[in-house]
Amino acid sequence: MKYNITIFFLVLCCQGVLSQVKTGVVYYGEIQSLSLGSPVGKDYNALLVFDTDRSLYTTRKDSLEQLTNSMKQEHKFTFTVSTSEEGFLYYNDLKNKTLFARDLGFSYVKEGIPKIVWDITSKTKVIGDFECQMATCTFRGRTYTAWFTMQVPLPYGPWKLQGLPGLILEAYDAHKEIFWYFKEMQYPSRFQYLLKPINNPTNEWMTFNAFKNNLEEKLNQATLNGRILSEKTGVPIHEDKNPGNIFIEVFGTF
Repeated sequence: MKYNITIFFLVLCCQGVLSQVKTGVVYYGEIQSLSLGSPVGKDYNALLVFDTDRSLYTTRKDSLEQLTNSMKQEHKFTFTVSTSEEGFLYYNDLKNKTLFARDLGFSYVKEGIPKIVWDITSKTKVIGDFECQMATCTFRGRTYTAWFTMQVPLPYGPWKLQGLPGLILEAYDAHKEIFWYFKEMQYPSRFQYLLKPINNPTNEWMTFNAFKNNLEEKLNQATLNGRILSEKTGVPIHEDKNPGNIFIEVFGTF
């Protein structure tokens, strides 16, 4: 009897090991050309770590770039690539239906996982070793095209883009002012330790509306300061019809 119980226990343990949740890692490039009209802007390295219940997207991080505030030459333009020790972080918690972010201004923001309405098309293409399908959506002021793969049937993607029946490997807005492109994937991966909640020192989280209003106020103040400087110097300034386009989420239009 003891022998049978031991065998049964060992079988259960083996099944438990085999059914362990797999962790994956996707390496992206992230080109930010906000308000420039084409993908000619800053090119960052980015990382998405995920399992069945959560994902963590990281960009503008020193260790990913291996440089801080240094210069990159892209498409005949020179840009200052600004990174920080922690970077920008987006933690998608499916179980609690919550998205946590360390976002612009290094604000800690908490919101419900955004419900993105996707239109899945029949168009396909191969990215790396993965067969991908095209989907489109309009999300917070921009129209996006995303290419996702059912070979990894999990609803994650770069930044806040998510909700498709497969992993997003490539995505961009209508003018590619924000453009995420696929570099490499490890699935399963040995980097499980990277998948952890965002460390907020104060544990105080802004709502998304408070975050949005705060950035709008700063943008309005910067616009006002520009007008004052123009009047004092007599030098005309160009004002974008939609100045909120300098953010990924185009504030003021949604």
